Amino acid sequence: MRSSKHSESSTKKIKFSNILLIILIIVAIVLICVIGAKYSERKKNDEAVKEVVSQINNDVQNSNNDELPYISYEGYQVIGTIQISKINLEYPILIESNEDSLNKSITRVGDGTVNGIGNLTLAGHNYIDGSMFGRIDELENGDEISILDLNGNRVTYTIFDKFVTDPNDVSVLEPTEEGTREVTLITCINGNKNRLIIKAREG
Repeated sequence: MRSSKHSESSTKKIKFSNILLIILIIVAIVLICVIGAKYSERKKNDEAVKEVVSQINNDVQNSNNDELPYISYEGYQVIGTIQISKINLEYPILIESNEDSLNKSITRVGDGTVNGIGNLTLAGHNYIDGSMFGRIDELENGDEISILDLNGNRVTYTIFDKFVTDPNDVSVLEPTEEGTREVTLITCINGNKNRLIIKAREG
């Protein structure tokens, strides 16, 4: 009698283990599909970004400086491009920063002017595949950031500071020195709990 009960208990445990294994396999398949879809979406976006960057470079070169070209990407006005050779980054800069525009490209935060005096603050997602600002953690003091404006001016900025701060720290929007051209890069880290800040100035 005991042997029969023991056998029945073992069978139930095996069945439960099999069901649990099947559930885990299904969850894994769903996760792989979701990750694959996201990767495919990012890949398409990166290809579209390359095309618009090429268009910007072409339009800027062929434009009359008295009349700036109006360039848009995914419904947002483009105000320039950012290039960081060290991490193979080149994106259009969108004039507006919101949840939707951040999914499309690098965005301006605040009212900084591209290659103007003051601080131009740029935000980008920290994607695991390294796109957008997913690799700016590799940057160090002395590395260079290149910004092209729609006047055709390309200004090189040299990184002088890198730190982590609180999401509510608005002081990063301010220039560190008056009368200089500065660029600040912002991205999320630690599960959106903190912000990685990269500061650079002309020269």
